[in-house]
Amino acid sequence: MLVLLFVTGSFLISGCGEKTQDYENVVAEVGENNTITLKDLKIHVINYFYDRRYRDKATAYNKALEAMVTNQLERIDFFERDLQNDRKLTESISRNISEELIVRYFNTQVLAKYTSEERIRQAYEQMGKEVEYRQIMLDKPENASKAQLDIIRNRADEIKSRIENGEDFGQLVRQYSQDAESAAEDGFMPPITWEKSISNPLYQMIFQFDSGDVRVLESLRSFMIIKITGIHKIDREPLETLKAGIKSDLEKMYMDISLNDYDEMKKKLIDENSLQWNQKALDQIIRWSRTPRFYEGLYRDTLQQAITDGRNPTILTYSEGAVDLKEYLWLLDHILIPGGSGNITKQSLKDFILEALRTDIIVQKAKQLGLEQDVLNPNTASSVIRNKLVQLYNQAVIESQIPEATETALQQFYHVNRDSMYYQLAKVNIYALIYPDRETAEKMWSKIKEGATIPDVSDRYFVKTFIRTREGEIRAFSSTEVPYLGEAAFALKESETNGVIEYNDPEKGKQFAVIQCVHRRPEKQLTYADVKNTIPDDFREFHLKRLHRQVAEDLRKKYRVVIHRDVLKKGIAEASR
Repeated sequence: MLVLLFVTGSFLISGCGEKTQDYENVVAEVGENNTITLKDLKIHVINYFYDRRYRDKATAYNKALEAMVTNQLERIDFFERDLQNDRKLTESISRNISEELIVRYFNTQVLAKYTSEERIRQAYEQMGKEVEYRQIMLDKPENASKAQLDIIRNRADEIKSRIENGEDFGQLVRQYSQDAESAAEDGFMPPITWEKSISNPLYQMIFQFDSGDVRVLESLRSFMIIKITGIHKIDREPLETLKAGIKSDLEKMYMDISLNDYDEMKKKLIDENSLQWNQKALDQIIRWSRTPRFYEGLYRDTLQQAITDGRNPTILTYSEGAVDLKEYLWLLDHILIPGGSGNITKQSLKDFILEALRTDIIVQKAKQLGLEQDVLNPNTASSVIRNKLVQLYNQAVIESQIPEATETALQQFYHVNRDSMYYQLAKVNIYALIYPDRETAEKMWSKIKEGATIPDVSDRYFVKTFIRTREGEIRAFSSTEVPYLGEAAFALKESETNGVIEYNDPEKGKQFAVIQCVHRRPEKQLTYADVKNTIPDDFREFHLKRLHRQVAEDLRKKYRVVIHRDVLKKGIAEASR
């Protein structure tokens, strides 16, 4: 008798699949070895809300593509400038790199055993067959005792023997099977293909049996008597066409087994019988750890100060080495950080230190295998590292060029930008209730006339802001929407409301609004004294934008960029449907 085992991995590692290229949908080529596909662009548009920031799809897609190209150019230039070897700069992403190295190590040294070329070839051979079978199902009662299960198990073995001795399977189905669906088909089940076999441990087992085999299988809820009634050849596409899909399926199929393999390997890295803990040092770390937000950054100054003061106790000794406070700080900075600090215990602290040590060993193994080059490069598949590289590039190349905000520089900045940045335009903020029918708007207006405010009468209201330019044009503030209610808003005094406003929206048709002025700001020329507290931020933001534009322009001159306008046009058209 065979028993199905259901195994669950102890943790999940993501990013196991390799990125496949869709050359027919390449929208941009950046540098020598990197492309941006239409799929990449669509994901970026959604993830970074370009579809919300710009109502026009063409603008949204062009802006998103421009940002993606610039980011990739910055990643390329990051390595061209050899910034990856600037330890002070890359210190902040050490843990991110370690996390990605763990993923690469798992993929290439553990999971890869089950996704090798030989495994793929074997799976391809299996894809050429289809297994037909019949089944009789005996249910396990809920909370069944061992004695009850033994009775059902013996009955299953008896039915198996009767089938092997030539009794009619259909008759036995009708007599014993408790699965109405298969019993109605005389026990015949849908055939199992390779694709179906990898979706379920039961199907996987049945798929390996030979024609004529009769077996008893046990699952969590039932016993099944299975008879293989036929194995047939089926057509399939060429191996090269199916290879990527087969590898992906094998990764899913063997994930739990690989995770167990990884756990077993990891446990053996440190001999726990040799551990000797310094209880006093553990107690001190626990006291520190219970400080609110300690592991969100406070830990670094606290531990470094203790080390500087000569307090660097050994926390752990074991057969492979020792961990003192300095090493503990290094592990926190480069390998792992605890998820929380408020409820840390001595045992959880010990477990964390051991986990960090084991993880560090694997990280070093990954580096010895040269896997760091797979993680730290301009075309890295890790979205986390990709974003971090752009942040570090901006820090090293752009932010470092921002002029010092001295008092003289700030005053000069004010005088140059006085008429543009520091002329305060008139602005008004309103609450608005908007309805497609006048009747509802009139009901709300009646309540407001009785003394209620818009938030009092409804929790579904709009907050809108309008500005008036020096030329008297009214515009929506920080929005591309048409300022339908702008003129009415500027006609109100603060806290004032004024009846139902009717207007026509080309998309929604006739609309009826009730508005309330929340705040008004007058038009005036701001003095240096007025902006003294905010001008340092304005100064920095101004130069950041200027430098970003200049660097983006310089990078496009330095490296090859090809935009496939036909593919971009196709993507915009699809998004506009």
